[in-house]
Amino acid sequence: MAAFEAVHGIRLPSAYRTFLREVGNGGIGPDCGLEPLTRWNIRDIPDARQRLGTTFAPDPTGCVPEEWARLCADRTDPYAGTHPVVQRGGPEATLLVITGPARGRLLDAHLGNTALPPVFHPAPDFLHWYEHWLDGLPQGRLAPDLRDQSRGSDEELVDQLAGSDSACERLAAAYTLGGRRPLGSRARDVLLAALADDPVRGVRMEAAKTLAESDLYAGVADALARALSDPDHWVRRRALVHLLRVTDDETAYGSAARALLHDENPNVRMAAADILGRAGWTS
Repeated sequence: MAAFEAVHGIRLPSAYRTFLREVGNGGIGPDCGLEPLTRWNIRDIPDARQRLGTTFAPDPTGCVPEEWARLCADRTDPYAGTHPVVQRGGPEATLLVITGPARGRLLDAHLGNTALPPVFHPAPDFLHWYEHWLDGLPQGRLAPDLRDQSRGSDEELVDQLAGSDSACERLAAAYTLGGRRPLGSRARDVLLAALADDPVRGVRMEAAKTLAESDLYAGVADALARALSDPDHWVRRRALVHLLRVTDDETAYGSAARALLHDENPNVRMAAADILGRAGWTS
């Protein structure tokens, strides 16, 4: 830890330093687990040595979408000054802020789409964030994800997803609903509508994931199959992953799924070949 700090000319936030010193460097955590500290400088940001000490400007107490738009216009790497602690799959990650007004806070980011603002977790530091995840495990909630990104009751979150003009708020609502059990039929209907019609791909992607991981299966497979023809390739790939999570009915969905083997996007084609091959749907 000290050597890493010396190389990068920074000091890690105190709660994260405590975790590294007293618990471990990486290990059990949300999604794919906690990333070891020393792996970060070979992931995501090639010239990390020059960027870790750069000030991360967004203030979680301000208007994050507006600040984010200004930051993206001024900087080629808006996530400079942050450290990935969890790889959530593909370009999605949870980052620890090292510098700036949000130092010590955790945020969820889509590194493949920097135009999409990050979502700050309400926990004040790494230890509270990790404890929050641990506290959720015995309660029957999904262990792989740390979901509470937006406050409010289930009905308030559904209203937010259905009616907010803010893409960031709709994304947070779809993300947070994934950790709530049980969800009612209205939540299902609003999530299905978001998957089909929301103008922001990140919201459609989160709606797909939340629907697939929920117990609201009525109509979900059909909706995910329709999303295989979404205009955005990230959504098409996400829909395929989750379609095979909710159904093994190759007769009904195999043809639509196999169409992605000829998708215009090479990443979708490669993902489809792998996913369908493992499922035995390539015949």
